[in-house]
Amino acid sequence: MQEAEEYLRCREQGQGRRKASRVFSGDKALSTNHPAVLDKAFRRAVNRAKAIFHDQVDNRLPGFAWIEALTGQSEQSIVSLNQYCLEHGLNCVCLIRFPILLFREKKPKMTHPHNNGAPRSWKVVIDSW
Repeated sequence: MQEAEEYLRCREQGQGRRKASRVFSGDKALSTNHPAVLDKAFRRAVNRAKAIFHDQVDNRLPGFAWIEALTGQSEQSIVSLNQYCLEHGLNCVCLIRFPILLFREKKPKMTHPHNNGAPRSWKVVIDSW
C-alpha cells in the first residue's frame, strides 16, 4: 500500500507514469498497464468519496489534499480515507475490490426467485398475444 500511495503522490505532483512507477521495482514490479489502472481506480475512489462527503470539504482540492482535509491525517491517506468511511457507516472507497458503498436497511418487498421451480407468491398471468 505504501508503494501505491507513493506512486499516486508522484503522479499528482505531475510526474509521468514511467518515472513514478519506479517505486514498483524488484519484488514489487507490476505489469506495464497496472499503473494506468491504479491511476483510474484512485481517481474513481476520490470522486466517489467527494460525492458522498460533498458538503464537508472543498471539492476543488486535488486527491490527496482533499483526503487530508477530510480526515485530518497526512500520512497513509488511503488508509485514513477508508477508516474515515468506516467510522461514518460506509464501506471503504479507496482501492477496494467490491464497490459497495452505502449500506441500506432492507425493506420488505416482493421477491422474484431465480429458481424456476420455487413456489411463487404471485399469480402467473399468461399473455395470449
